[in-house]
Amino acid sequence: MSCSRFGREAEYITGLFLSNNDWLVFFSKGSRGPADIVAKRYDLLLLIQVKSSTKIPRIRGGEIHDLLQMSNGIRNSYPILTLVHPNLDCNTNANTIVFGNYLLNFFLLPEWTSINPIQTKTLTFNNLPNN
Repeated sequence: MSCSRFGREAEYITGLFLSNNDWLVFFSKGSRGPADIVAKRYDLLLLIQVKSSTKIPRIRGGEIHDLLQMSNGIRNSYPILTLVHPNLDCNTNANTIVFGNYLLNFFLLPEWTSINPIQTKTLTFNNLPNN
């Protein structure tokens, strides 16, 4: 599978996971812009940049900066980086999500706080700074 095909598939996997867990999901046309996915539930918006790799994903500082800037301009939005990789025997954290043949990790930026978007129904990011 080509890198670009795996990247697009990772976006769909992330969107499907969120949609299956009561998030309203919108994809960026052609993966253009800071957020590949915008997910909405209640009054929360997740602005998600998806990175995928079978090795270590490449994350550019400019992409993170643009995502943070976008989030700063939208009330109740949170910049999220999602890492998607094949489900291999590897180190995971408490919030790693197994979804089919993939592992998903969601990180709230800029602190790189590992989160589980399923738990936001009760968490609602109350302990985090509001935009």
